[in-house]
Order: sequence, then structure tokens, then C-alpha cells
Amino acid sequence: MDSSSFPDGETQDTAETFTTQSTPNQGKRKETNGDTSGQPNEKKTAGKRSKVWKHFDPLEEDKDKCICRHCKRVYGCASSKGTSNLGKHMLTCKKLLAFEASKSADTRAVTKDGRLVEAKVSEDIFKVATDELLVLGELPLAFIESMAWRHFCSRVNLYTPHSRRTATRNIVKMYEERRAGLKVWIAANKQRVSLTTDIWVAQATGASYMVITAHFIDANWEMRKLIIGFKYITDHKGTTITRVLMECLAEWGIQKIFTITVDNATANTSALKRFQTQFSLVSDEALVLDGEFMHMRCCAHIINLIVKEGLLELVDNVCAIRNAVTYVRASTNRIDTFDSRADNAKVTRGSLPLDIKTRWNSTYLMLLQAIKFRKAFDKMEAEDRLYNDYFLEQENGQKRIGPPTEVDWNAVERLVRFLIIFYNSTLIVSASNSVSSYKCYTEIVTIEKNLMNLSNSLDRELSEKADDMRGKFDKYWDGVKNINRLLIVASVLDPSKKMQFAKICFERLYGKDTAQAIKDVNETWTRRNNAFWTLRLTTLLSFHLIALNFFLYFHLVVLWNDITLVMTFVLLVFSVWTRMICILFLG
Repeated sequence: MDSSSFPDGETQDTAETFTTQSTPNQGKRKETNGDTSGQPNEKKTAGKRSKVWKHFDPLEEDKDKCICRHCKRVYGCASSKGTSNLGKHMLTCKKLLAFEASKSADTRAVTKDGRLVEAKVSEDIFKVATDELLVLGELPLAFIESMAWRHFCSRVNLYTPHSRRTATRNIVKMYEERRAGLKVWIAANKQRVSLTTDIWVAQATGASYMVITAHFIDANWEMRKLIIGFKYITDHKGTTITRVLMECLAEWGIQKIFTITVDNATANTSALKRFQTQFSLVSDEALVLDGEFMHMRCCAHIINLIVKEGLLELVDNVCAIRNAVTYVRASTNRIDTFDSRADNAKVTRGSLPLDIKTRWNSTYLMLLQAIKFRKAFDKMEAEDRLYNDYFLEQENGQKRIGPPTEVDWNAVERLVRFLIIFYNSTLIVSASNSVSSYKCYTEIVTIEKNLMNLSNSLDRELSEKADDMRGKFDKYWDGVKNINRLLIVASVLDPSKKMQFAKICFERLYGKDTAQAIKDVNETWTRRNNAFWTLRLTTLLSFHLIALNFFLYFHLVVLWNDITLVMTFVLLVFSVWTRMICILFLG
């Protein structure tokens, strides 16, 4: 047993010595009576006397290694090598230092990244953290006065929570402070941003709100996303959208726009035409290429429109399978019955999700999983009377659609072959935490290529469905006529694709129109570069004029022979040229 088992660092040997001193026969030779057959004397092991053993335990499987009681790291502790390495670890062990500090009034703790912080925070920090909890968790203000939160604060020895009225004032104040800080930052950096906007209608009140989000790359090359507007609007007209956009940008001091992404509503098209005319008056640098490619159609919305075209004629087929899934999920007994049918049909068990009618991607996931259980549903129809009676009931004055027949299953299987194309593309173009603009054209090409292949299918119904969806596709993405060319330019900027990728796509998709398509893209690329360098050369010329003035000023200073003015001049020239280089190459 090591010294840690005894108080005050006493070793086992010390305890044995103390017991021996109380023996009355101390100092007398033990009589053996000539008996040498007894047990041999055992060799006593020296106790561990170093102070480090208060914080380390030897490993049972290897006595030459020990483990720190605080951070659980393993170190060598062979008796021939000493304990100096253990002592060095005690000087740097974060958890040991926190343990030692906890004995004093200055209580500290270790964070996930290994830093020591104050474990007992001030009441002001507690209030701020509580307000941030309400905002980040989207919790109701009444939560701060709930029994659950007060019980939690009491159990972990925190401060008494403040009222929801105080929380309301604090949150509004925090919003105003952070908003003011962002305005100052945007005005100082003169950042060019891309906008996304959409109109949301509250179901409870029917009120309409316009949300405006700014996207940009900061100085650290990280993508940033800020909601700069959540405005109540009275109607969805183009004039209203333009007015709200102009007011929001003026409020935040944003004077440079790259693109604005909106859905395909007619009001958005007219609104952005007005916005382009009005915003171009702000400055010469307000828009890129005079706003010719400012209007960006939302790729995810176009995909949604194409998919709805495919679902339009299969409403009853999908509804039959949806009703079957709804019946199975209605109770535990029905789920157990369905699982037994799946086992009998030798189908691997799994979840059976129910879709949301307004979200086609959830419908795709439901159909994809239901197809795997097709044999189980067939057995339910053949063996379960309650399952069949469910479809004899009335729903909205009509007989409920179902159970799914062979025609329904075949139609849905063909539909799934389409939906998987759009589902994968939607996941890519809808990414919000990473840059995805250079991937959009790749997904557009992938969708068009798959639709062309399905149009040439020997399955007549499959071919007709592909032709219908192809017509919807061409309405928004027909070659380079309707597509925004900046999407193609973005794919060219991808080092793994470059212009060669665009050429291959044009040759396989457009054939004889390839040359004109490449010419159009090259023209857009050249115009963008010319606009970029024209601005910077203009800036360079202006700095040359400033340098000429400095040169004349320098001659006057030399004539005066004033060393202080000379040093001031040198520093001023250095700062001006540094600023020029930053503007020239970093924008």
C-alpha cells in the first residue's frame, strides 16, 4: 500500500515501527529453540516517501508506470530513475492547479481548451449569459422565471435569476450595442456584400415580413452571414421590395453590392430592375459590371419548381403510400404488426418516416424507405383486415386513397429515380455554412445530363416524365441564355475545373452552340477583370499624383534644412504607399 492510504503522508513502514516500539520484548533475541523449519524472513520494501505520491497511483499491471489522479496521464516511475518527471508534471497539470486553487478563495476551473478561468463568475456575467441563453436557444422570456431554471440555479449554487422584464430590456440593449458595432465595422471596411432576401408570411396573423441577409468574406477569409433586416411589409409588390432594400442598405451604410439572390416570383424581377437603377446612383463602385449580373435566381427554388412538375401527375400514387405509412405509424400495436410482416417477408427492419406534404425532400425520403418495405405492405393488405378497413373510411367526403397497388409502386419507383438527382443537388446548393457558389453550375450540368439520359429511356412513361421536367428546366437554365454567367465564371475559378470544365460541359450539352457559349463566358470573364484592374489603376494614378506633390514638398524641406520635417515626410510617404499596395492587391 502506498503512502496515500495514510493521513499526513505516513508510510506503512512507519506504522509498523510504531507498533513494534510498543512490544515489551524489544531488544531481546528471539528464541528459535533450534527450530529452523519456520517461514523465512520476508524482505521489507521501502515506503514511497516522495510528496508526488499524493497525486499519482502505480498501475497494477506495470509497477514501473503510474497515473496522475487528476488528468489521468500515465508516466514512467521506475525506482532507478527517480520521480523528477512526476514533479515537473505537477507544475504544469491544469487540473491539479485548479484543485489546489479551489482550496483558496480564488476559485478557478479548467476549460475544454486547457485554460484556467474563474469558476465563480460575477452576477453581471451571469445575467448576460442568461440573456444569451434565451436568444440562442430561442426560448420564451417566461423561461427565466420558470421553476425549472430557478431550480437549476439553486442546485448549482448560482445567483438568483432576474425577471423577464429585466431580460427584455437587457436583450434589446445587447441587440442595439452589437448592431452599432457591426455598422461601424461595415462602414470602416467598406465591404462588398451579396444579399439574399425572401418574404415570410406568419401563419397565425397573416402578416408579411421581408428578411434580408448579407453574405461576405472577411479579412480572415472566412464566410460571414448577417441578418441585416427583418421588416414588416404591407404587400408583395415590386415597389415595396425595392423601397425596403434601399432603406435597409442605407441604414447599415452598405454601398457595394455584388449579387442579390431571390426566388422566381415576378415581383422580384421588377423590384431588382428598379433597385439596379436607383442603387447605381450611390457611387461608381456600387455595382459590378453595372449590375448586369446582379439578379441571381435561387437554385434551390428552381429545383423545387422542377420537382413539383414531376409530382403533379403522381399525386394519387404518392397519397396511397402516404396513407399506408400513416396507418402503420398510428399506434404501437400497428408498428408491431408491421414488423412481424416485415420479418415474414425477410425484410430488414428500419424506420418508416412520414413526410411533410409541403416539403418534397421529406416526401422523397418517405418513398425511398417505403419501397424497401413493399413486400411487408403487400402482406398487410393480404392478411390484415383492419388495414384494409382503414382505406374504406371516408376522408373529406371521399373514400380514402389506397391501399397502394402495383401501379402505385411502379410509378413511385420511377419517381424516386428522378428525385434522387434533385435531392443530392439540393443538399449541395443549399449549404449555408460553406461557400457553394462554385458548385452550382456543376449541379446544373448534372441535373441536365441525367434528364437527357432519362429522356432517351426505353421506358415510355419514364421518358415522357423526363421530357416534362426538362421543359421546366429549360425555362430557367436553358444553355447560357437564361443562366447567370457568374455561376459559370465561379466554376472556372475552381482550380480543379478551370475553363476546361466549362468547355467539356458545353460540348456535351449544347453541341453546335458550344463556340458561342464559350465566347459569351470569355467576354464576361474579360469584362470582370477589366473592371477590376481599371479601378486599381485609377487608384494607382491618384497615388502617383500625390507622390508628385510630396516630391515638390520634399525639395522645399531640404532647402529649409529641417531634419524633423524630413523624417515626417519619409513616414508619410511610407504610410501612403503601404495603403496603395493594400488597395491595389487586396481591394
